[in-house]
Amino acid sequence: MTQALSAEEKARLKKQWTELAIQQALASQWQEAVVTNKNILNLFPNEAEAYNRLGKAYRELGMYAEAREAYSQTLKLNPNNTIARKNLEQLALIQEDQARINAATVAIDPVIFNEEPGKRTTTDLINLAEPQVLARVSTGEKVQLERDGHAIYVHSATGERIGQIEPRLANRLITLMEHGNRYEAAISTLDNNHVRVVISESYQHPSMVGTVSFPAQAGGELVRPYTKDSMLRYDRDEEDELLSEDEYYEGTEDSDEYSDLDFESGSDVEE
Repeated sequence: MTQALSAEEKARLKKQWTELAIQQALASQWQEAVVTNKNILNLFPNEAEAYNRLGKAYRELGMYAEAREAYSQTLKLNPNNTIARKNLEQLALIQEDQARINAATVAIDPVIFNEEPGKRTTTDLINLAEPQVLARVSTGEKVQLERDGHAIYVHSATGERIGQIEPRLANRLITLMEHGNRYEAAISTLDNNHVRVVISESYQHPSMVGTVSFPAQAGGELVRPYTKDSMLRYDRDEEDELLSEDEYYEGTEDSDEYSDLDFESGSDVEE
């Protein structure tokens, strides 16, 4: 059937399927993405980018052998393809322990990607784990937020520490959690030296009604709500200490110029 297609029809199908494959990847529809990219390769067996997308879909599905084969096909067609080479290096670090892989597979609660204003934010992790640990987790995977003293660490489903929440955001989250709020998280971006997680409020305690977990800047985007290091508060025995969203001002995602957290128990915020 495909032999009867004209060059123009093939080009049209390639464009449609490529756009569909990209949309499926953005929606984490990995099974569908496998089928779509295979359709492209049936018509265009030398399409390196389709092999890259196929490798990504297989990797997200935990089908590491198939992912390696797809990325290897990319390198056969384009030996200088950095995306394929990087992914093959990461896949080489993954231990072929199927029980461990299955244990790490956790269903994502849609609440994590809650779009309600003030309920969600993203943040880059610090103090990342070794590459071999990061190679065992995937984009979209649900992770655990675990408090240890004044810090919050991010752990995979198998209990491996992936990294740490930046202290200023951790300080705010700890205070909110101590007042009864609960939060869930998942990996939104994953690279050798860069891991970003999305954190979402999954439950708001009745006493915290009216308190926004993650205040937004002008324009609607969430600003990571950090405090200045000099304002970190670790005396959490004051029950009347409530967070105020009014002490924030505009900032950018890459800026450290975030406002102080002011608590009702005191108004001596540094200027």
